[in-house]
Amino acid sequence: MTTWTRILAKLDLFLDDAERAGATRLFPVPLRVEAWNWAQSILTHHTPRERLAILTIETGKRQAVLPSDFLAMEGIYDADRERWWRPMRRRPGDVRYTDEELPEFWTWSNQVFLEDEISYTAGDLTLYYWAYYPDVEYTVAGDTITYTQEQVYTPMWAELAMCHLVTATCMMPGEVFASDINQYKIRIESGTPLHNPRAQSADFHLTWWNTLMDKFPPARDAVME
Repeated sequence: MTTWTRILAKLDLFLDDAERAGATRLFPVPLRVEAWNWAQSILTHHTPRERLAILTIETGKRQAVLPSDFLAMEGIYDADRERWWRPMRRRPGDVRYTDEELPEFWTWSNQVFLEDEISYTAGDLTLYYWAYYPDVEYTVAGDTITYTQEQVYTPMWAELAMCHLVTATCMMPGEVFASDINQYKIRIESGTPLHNPRAQSADFHLTWWNTLMDKFPPARDAVME
């Protein structure tokens, strides 16, 4: 776990765009934050965040609300019975016979449903799950940026790859601007391609993102089992 303040300092070096007196950043901080949050959402498809939570089940009920950052189920551990609950498998024609030795669960919408009505104490049922990464959150008042949530949970090994993807994303506004300028310089009738150095640079960083991420096996395969 790190903080956005530390990531921002690294991006200053990576982008060669540190804050200077009397100068405007080429890549403003709000743009960097949004680009980082977008990059985190892409990283989730490769390596989601690992989390656990205690399931809160009301007396006489058999369902619990899933955490707000829930992506996919890993398992439910029953500390009282010292075993893992089994995920329900549903196929056409299946008939379910209650088996107290093999309680099952399933998820639907934002809730998890348990086959058995159980008596438990707080902490008996632990939910292990894959989660989304929380966004970096901030407010802007004039020239002052205040971070209301700046904890960053992305893996350390992914930081360099993330910086490349953030850079490629940050170049999009300038790429659009360069395209608007260059559209008056090309000869449409001759089929001359549009020359946009920002687009070429963005492609360079995107290539590095893919290259670096390929160095690590994706955890998403385990998520989709």
